[in-house]
Amino acid sequence: MSVRTVATTVALVFAATLAGPLRTADAQDNETAPSTNSRFEIAPRGYVQFDWRGYPDWPVAPGSGRLTFDTFEVRRARVGVDGRLGRVSYELTVDPQDLDDTFVRDAFGRWRFSRRFELQAGQFKVPGGREYQEAARTLDFMERSALAQTASAGRDLGAMALGDLGRLEYQLGVFAGDGRGRGSRAKLTSAGRAAWQVMRDVEVAGSASVGRTEAVDDQAANGLDGRTSSGYRFFDRVYVDGRRTRWGGDVEWSPGPWRLTAEGLRVVDSRDEQGLDFEDLPSVETLGWSVSLLRQFGRRTQGQQRMRLREFDLGVRLESLGFDDTGPDTDRSSTRLRATDIRPRAARSATITASWQPTRWSRILLNGGVDTFSDARSAPEAGKDGPYWTAGTRFQLELP
Repeated sequence: MSVRTVATTVALVFAATLAGPLRTADAQDNETAPSTNSRFEIAPRGYVQFDWRGYPDWPVAPGSGRLTFDTFEVRRARVGVDGRLGRVSYELTVDPQDLDDTFVRDAFGRWRFSRRFELQAGQFKVPGGREYQEAARTLDFMERSALAQTASAGRDLGAMALGDLGRLEYQLGVFAGDGRGRGSRAKLTSAGRAAWQVMRDVEVAGSASVGRTEAVDDQAANGLDGRTSSGYRFFDRVYVDGRRTRWGGDVEWSPGPWRLTAEGLRVVDSRDEQGLDFEDLPSVETLGWSVSLLRQFGRRTQGQQRMRLREFDLGVRLESLGFDDTGPDTDRSSTRLRATDIRPRAARSATITASWQPTRWSRILLNGGVDTFSDARSAPEAGKDGPYWTAGTRFQLELP
């Protein structure tokens, strides 16, 4: 048994042991004095995800650097606490299974001055697109879309102002980077997001970030890499130096049992002085989009008794992620780390999902998908651009 697995088991057992007395005490307090003005609150949180994945006819080994996810693995094992002390709320979450090698996931405090203005500081998600902002335990699909996984900013150390201005919610912060633990991490980054509730069932949002990268010759390339949501890497990092900008937009429409979401993102990485004679090279451009549609079944109307065994969700997602440079196309495109003309590469994916939550502490997901590639040379099997089929199952357990 690996050290990581031991750490995961110990953390979850500790959290489960802690959950009992803390939650019982909370329940007793609520029965006798149901006040919402408690000076101190603390609650354990935790969940673990067991994944099985199949890659029929893929000539790439699962769990390798080329194909991230293994055939069977503990995908996440997160445990932590959250609560508040007066006007300050806090959260601490760790995950021994983290893919970015940051054992501590979230560690922050949030000071509430009013509904319109709060201040948050510590390590947490950099403001960005809709899908990456959603918690991993509530995702409708086993994995986020390719743009949310590889092109969006991640977690980092920083401070952020946020608030609710009625129909408009905002986040605006400054961070030490755009993804602590990532090989593509930029340095000092400013980021913001604004979401507007257009009407009851429609929300439109936009996000942006600006940071700086620095290429170091004796270190690995520091640009973004491209992976499909199935975990396959089809675009390798190149050296980037200078400004990194992100611009994104998303929308959600949720009439009744339906939910339609769409998201787009553009990332531009400068390559200052990266040519053979230290000339500036054309910037690297990353473009991604995703559209998903989800339908809920078995939900009872207000006043009816809830029956979880009859509740399930079905959904489908279409997505694309592509890389190129901003210069003119030539007949000398290349995959070299400092190529003047970067060979354009893109991946398109379609995924269907079914999820079922038989109890409030367990959840089961079934996924099936297909990937295709614009450049057959970067596909899992050289010369074959697709289709490449995938399948997956997730069993998730949470602290009750």
